Amino acid sequence: MELIAKSLISLLGIGALCLVIYVQRDGLTAAKERAEAAEQVTRDRDDTIKTLTDAAARDKKAAAKLEVARNNIAATLTERENLIESLQHDNPEIRTWAESPLPDAIVRLREHPAATGAGDYRQRLPSSNPLPVASGGAQD
Repeated sequence: MELIAKSLISLLGIGALCLVIYVQRDGLTAAKERAEAAEQVTRDRDDTIKTLTDAAARDKKAAAKLEVARNNIAATLTERENLIESLQHDNPEIRTWAESPLPDAIVRLREHPAATGAGDYRQRLPSSNPLPVASGGAQD
C-alpha cells in the first residue's frame, strides 16, 4: 500500500511538473509572439520616422529654393521700380504720362477686386444683359 501511495504521489508530482512546464511553454510562446509583434511595430515606426524625416528635409530644401527665388524677384521688382522712378524724374514726357489721370473705364475696373471665379464674374454683369445658362453643349 505504501508503494502504491508513493507511486501515486510521484505520478501526481510528475503530472503537476508537466502541467507547469506546459503552462510555462505556452506563456513563453505568447511572450515571443508579443516580442516579435513589438519589434515589427518598432520597425514600422522607424520606417515612418525615416520617411517623415526625408520629406521634411526635401520640404526644407524646397523652401530654401523658394526663398532664394522670392528674394531674386523682390530684387528685380526693386530695380524696376527704381528704374521707373528715375525715368519719371529724368524724362518730362514720361512724367506727364504718369501724372495724367486714368480713363474712366480703367478707374471702374480698379474699383472692384479681381474676379476669382465664374460666380464672381457673373455677379458683375449688368442685370439687363445676363449670361445665358449653358445647356446641351456647344453649337456650331
